[in-house]
This record gives sequence, structure tokens and C-alpha cells, in this order.
Amino acid sequence: MKIDPARSQPIGSQPVDRTQQADLGSAGVQKAEGIGGALRSDQVALSQKALDMQLARKALADVPAVRQDRVQTLRARIESGEYQVDSKEVARKLLEGG
Repeated sequence: MKIDPARSQPIGSQPVDRTQQADLGSAGVQKAEGIGGALRSDQVALSQKALDMQLARKALADVPAVRQDRVQTLRARIESGEYQVDSKEVARKLLEGG
């Protein structure tokens, strides 16, 4: 296809505004209507797995990252000399990976 410069029309000096809302009535576009002429709306249906994950995330958000009561108990046991670490037990768990 060749473009004939003699037949082309000049472009207006006004910039194109792509943010304007389209007037659906004047553009000849019909709105999507449902039963009884009411406008239809989009709907989202989540799977049970997604709902469970959402519930689990909410439950985790309510749990503090640091359990201060446990930290205080361990700190008191360490300071009093009551807390003893069994090095053989630590080594065994390291080798087991758990």
C-alpha cells in the first residue's frame, strides 16, 4: 500500500487526550445488560484452597513473630544457670537435619 501525500489530511495541532471517558451512548455502543435491564457486574469465585490460604495468612498475621513469654523464661533460666545445653544432643540433631 502506498501513501499519497497529496490525499493525506493534516493532523490537528491539538494533542490526543487518551484519558477522556468515552460516551457509550453517542458512540453507538450498547451497555451489557442482564435480566430485567439491570447492569451485569463481574464476579469472582475463589476456590476452597484459596479461602483456606487466606484464612491461614490472617491467623499467622495475628501471631507475634517473637514469643516474649518464652524468651523471658529462657533468659531467666540462662541467667540463673539452670539452662544447660547437651552438646551430644545438639550434634545428633545437626546430623539428622532436624
